[in-house]
Amino acid sequence: MIISSCSSSAKLVVSNGANISKYKYVSFGKEQTGDRELDDVMLLVQNEIANTKLQPISLAYAPDDYLGYTLTPHINVKSEKWDGGHTYITITFYDLYTDQSVAVVKSSGIGLSISQDQKLALGAIRKKLQTIFSKKE
Repeated sequence: MIISSCSSSAKLVVSNGANISKYKYVSFGKEQTGDRELDDVMLLVQNEIANTKLQPISLAYAPDDYLGYTLTPHINVKSEKWDGGHTYITITFYDLYTDQSVAVVKSSGIGLSISQDQKLALGAIRKKLQTIFSKKE
């Protein structure tokens, strides 16, 4: 008999009165926290953010209208170290101009291995980011 269990979830909390749809740009560089062994997962999360309607910018070469329309994410990734543990991904988006938190996106994954936990959590965060920051063509 083979028993398997896999689950993932993601949720969004938006600051009261924040208009998340007004943001057009994202600037990476805020400090990231979590286990340094998970830098690859953090980079995958950055790639997922860059894969939304938010255009990545460098502040040295920022467009004229970036103030008030740029988010900077703080990414935290944690994986429990045993098989069947959890992986948690939390992204707190800050308004670059005011440094106020605008939104928090959280996901988690639980599978049969650490690798599967990470894939599930990343898949959940991908879906949530695409919903929040969907590309409007």
